[in-house]
Amino acid sequence: MINLINNIISNSGYQRVDFGLDEPGFMIMLFKASDESKQEYFLSLQAEEQENEVAILLLEEKAQIIFEKIRNSGKTERFFEKNCTMIVCHEAMKIKKETIFSLEEDPYNFKKNVLTYSTGELLALQTYLSDNKIEKITNDVINNILNSNGGKNFLEFKQSTTKGLYSIVLKTTLKLPFLIYTPQEQKLSNLALDIENNLTTNLNSVYKKLISLETEWDDDNILDEVTKIWSVEP
Repeated sequence: MINLINNIISNSGYQRVDFGLDEPGFMIMLFKASDESKQEYFLSLQAEEQENEVAILLLEEKAQIIFEKIRNSGKTERFFEKNCTMIVCHEAMKIKKETIFSLEEDPYNFKKNVLTYSTGELLALQTYLSDNKIEKITNDVINNILNSNGGKNFLEFKQSTTKGLYSIVLKTTLKLPFLIYTPQEQKLSNLALDIENNLTTNLNSVYKKLISLETEWDDDNILDEVTKIWSVEP
């Protein structure tokens, strides 16, 4: 999962900070915003051993060690200390909800977002990318998935207990703050034209007379107006 996250980050305006960042038992990569006006970093992380105990170890010890290694490396700007988000990739079945909550609420070192995933979700995303020959995962790619099938995929996702492509992309969008979901524009029908097309010739004539009226109807003239429009004998 971390490779896909790295792909998204690197294709969203962030460049890899290339230095020997190593912490045994963890896959780690640091990114900095290419736009100098954006003073922010992202750190992707995934434990080699996907267990709840390892996630707790990250919370209680490893995150601070990694933070200090980066801060003392001489490779980051001063704003790193206050503006770096750690994206923790972890299998959903191998981490407890309480651990996720503790990581994301922890006020020390990094801001932490935990992205959980299942084997099925990961396979669904990998298959989609492979079938569509997508190498660079951009914000547009994410939106194309979320808006696909005219919104029907979202309804299916809400009604199903099975997690797949849509669920993993939605979770990724929620955990990576630089991704922006843009709802697909729906083409609005021309109501007036729809009405005209569905009326008989006689009723169409009545309809056009009605919408062209400038007279304000009241109790005194309503009978006369109806008579004129429908050509009804009084």
